[in-house]
Order: sequence, then structure tokens, then C-alpha cells
Amino acid sequence: MATTKKTTTRRAPRKATTATTTRSVAANPSLATRTGKAIAKRPVASAAIATGVVSGIAAAVAGFFAFKKSGKSFSEFSSDVATSVKEKAAETSERVKDGLADAGTKAKDRVSKIRDGLDGDKSQSEIAEEALTLKETGKTTKIPIDPVIEDQTKTGSIAY
Repeated sequence: MATTKKTTTRRAPRKATTATTTRSVAANPSLATRTGKAIAKRPVASAAIATGVVSGIAAAVAGFFAFKKSGKSFSEFSSDVATSVKEKAAETSERVKDGLADAGTKAKDRVSKIRDGLDGDKSQSEIAEEALTLKETGKTTKIPIDPVIEDQTKTGSIAY
């Protein structure tokens, strides 16, 4: 069996190229690069964060100016602000509780009227007038046109 000699080609030594430089930057990106990528991946979250930061800075500046304008010491000023915030929170909490109680009462009334078959928006005379009009014209009320619902309506399993 004959053997052949393998020939190998020599390559030139590799020089540093931009690809190598790019790899090292990609492996260890700067803060600006990471921030840019995060903004590109999640623009809504980034906008929310930026809005929060700007709002926080604006609140701090407004608080600083209010403190300077008051002419009080920091402890007096912070005590006044804390008292004011507590009072407003208590007032708001009370208003929310009252609103929820009112909404609950209205919802219960509305549900009981619906269960009883009464329409709170129409008076008894309006309902009677509508019934007479429908009887005279021969029109029927609009019931959903669906075979399953029609069957259930005939058997009395659905009440409108």
C-alpha cells in the first residue's frame, strides 16, 4: 500500500482585529451600553422608571424650596409636613370608606331590583304603557336569537 505525504499550509499569525476588540467590549459592556440595550428591550418599563426618577427629583426640589421658604428648622418643618400628611391620609381614607359603603348599598339595591324583576330606571306607569304599546302593535320584545336559548326559554330555565 502506498502512502502519501500530507502537505500542510502555514497560516500567518493572527493580528488583533476589530472583531477581537468587539468581543472584549461585548464580554464586558459599559454602563451606557447596558442601559441602551435595556431601554431597547423594555421601552415601557424604562419610561416608567425615568418618570419615577424625574418625579422624585421634582418632589425633592419642591420640598427643599418649601423648607427654605418656611423659615423653620428642619425638625419643625418635617413635623408640620408629617402632621399634614397624616391628616390628609385620614381624610382620604374616610372618604374612600364612605364611597365604598355607598357603592355597596347602591349595588345591593340594584341587585335586589334585578332579582325582583323591577327596572329602577322606569316607573310602573312607563312599564304599563310599554306593555300596552307592544300588545297593540303586535311586536315582541327582543330576545336573543339562539336555538339553545330559545329551547331554554321555552322550558323556563332562563328568565329574562
